[in-house]
Amino acid sequence: MKNPLTQALRCWIEWRRQQKLHGRFALGDARMQLGRVILPARLHSQAAARSLGNEAEMTQTDDAWQVRLRDSGLNFFWPSEPDQNLHFVIEQEFSTANPHNYTTLPIRLSPDSTVLDVGSCEGLFAFRALRDGLAKRVVCFEPNERMAALLRRGAEANGLIDGIVIERSGVGSRSGQARMVDDGNPDAGYLDYLPSGTPHDGAVPVTSIDDYCRNHELALGPSDLIKADAEGADLDVLLGAEEQLRNGAPQLAITTYHVEDHAEQMIARLRDIRPEYRLRLKGFSFWTTKPRPVLLQASTLR
Repeated sequence: MKNPLTQALRCWIEWRRQQKLHGRFALGDARMQLGRVILPARLHSQAAARSLGNEAEMTQTDDAWQVRLRDSGLNFFWPSEPDQNLHFVIEQEFSTANPHNYTTLPIRLSPDSTVLDVGSCEGLFAFRALRDGLAKRVVCFEPNERMAALLRRGAEANGLIDGIVIERSGVGSRSGQARMVDDGNPDAGYLDYLPSGTPHDGAVPVTSIDDYCRNHELALGPSDLIKADAEGADLDVLLGAEEQLRNGAPQLAITTYHVEDHAEQMIARLRDIRPEYRLRLKGFSFWTTKPRPVLLQASTLR
């Protein structure tokens, strides 16, 4: 069980460390949903279970669960029986108080924006972006075959399939094939690149954002967005987008909690590539072994 005083001290130490490294972690942003970080998990798990019952209608289909959100009317498909953790997936999309929400300031999207959605999972972010007029099209990268199929079903159920491109691929620092490795650490993983031309168990195709954009004649600009939750390969995503970042300065919303030093590495890299980026670091994770910053956002728009 968490000790609130110990957790609060850990958050303070990590916040001070980030401040000394780069000064881009406002105290108000560090305090977002701090109660979930320092208080015992059973408290927010119980609240999440109650909220899920109120916000969603869940129906079991042959091979998945269809989830319909009462307030927004959006549908998505989930591969296993929903539990309280599904509430946090939903909340991060619709609550600006959740540090995992990708589209808070400084992110500014428009009906003409293109979004690259790395790690699309069930697709709720893509569905919200299109339904709310935050994007003209969303390119969804989802390497898991089953989740990619469920993502397509959700897009069709919401009538949004024309605005979505689904790429069954991972995204990394370079193109090829790789497998995700976590070395027994549930908090983080990384891409293990494999020799091309021969089959490997568990391997998935991987592209860099620069290669994808080059191959599809796509040039991202300041009103476009790279959104990523890449399960530990998040820094690789950033490193593989350097050409697009230098030339077009697209906006970024990328998770930083999977690996302990990802936040500072990403900020240092962005300062080198595009010093004019406005940066925002938000929240502490309550589901990792140690509290870590949750999300980094970057934009050159004013």
